Amino acid sequence: MSSRTLIDISRLGTDTTWPSVAVEVNGYLQNWIAAANTQVSQHQLRIATAPNPDATATDPCGWRLEATLAQLTPGGEPAVLLLEVFLTGTTLQIRPGIGNTEPYVGADTEQGWVYPAGDVVYSNGTWSTTPLPFNAQVGWSLAPGAEYFVFAYSQHRFTNRQAVPLLIARDQVSGHWILAASPPSTSSFDGLRAVSWNVRSGQPSGSRYLLRDGLLTVVRISQPAELVIATTDWSYYEVANEPAQFWEPLILPPDFAAVNISSAAMSYYKAPDGSEWLAIGAHGLLLRTREAGPNGSLLP
Repeated sequence: MSSRTLIDISRLGTDTTWPSVAVEVNGYLQNWIAAANTQVSQHQLRIATAPNPDATATDPCGWRLEATLAQLTPGGEPAVLLLEVFLTGTTLQIRPGIGNTEPYVGADTEQGWVYPAGDVVYSNGTWSTTPLPFNAQVGWSLAPGAEYFVFAYSQHRFTNRQAVPLLIARDQVSGHWILAASPPSTSSFDGLRAVSWNVRSGQPSGSRYLLRDGLLTVVRISQPAELVIATTDWSYYEVANEPAQFWEPLILPPDFAAVNISSAAMSYYKAPDGSEWLAIGAHGLLLRTREAGPNGSLLP
């Protein structure tokens, strides 16, 4: 497996079903996780639930991912980050989930350990049974310290059917895994709900969206790609409003950037430095396809 890869798994409109797409992506994901776990032995990833290749129109089909970290929670248990992404054959719905294995202090429901992020503006829609175009990209990197796996798609029949169902990346501040996903929406907010682990606070750090400068009228590509920390909506502790100094930013690897405008997925950008970027999802996230400079290398 090469260190950096971007492949196109788009369908032209013949027999496009979510299980077939998800199962193909899962094959790439399994291979990448095996390699990533070897490189990052202290933080182990696993697919707790994989897509069901035989899912019918009413069956859920997607992923439950877990990252077991070397860090211990205040209760002395290994911290486990969670991400849940499930769709059915007729209902298109993406709900990231965040949490850990210990009970949430003061909570008596299942939200005590998995937080279904409904406030991410999850989206519903119908997967047509007739042929339709479906663009989808899968990218990954095993560059030490900047590992990532990303899967993004655009279902062109609907303007709000663009999403990043899977994003696993090394946080450039802490070195821990970030688990993230975005709902299928063109909204510039509440995209890329993410979770990572904060060493200084000893609890998970959640985020709601990319840090973007929406006041600029000119197109601006910003690096590094930062996620806005959510400090008051959820936490391991009963009181989530920790002092600001406990919160470190979540920064995606250098292959990612943010663009300040709402962009259609699969739009292509070329920066003045010669780097080239592919818009994935609909929340301003860019993936680098060519390095900066006149001799920049194109990803294989």
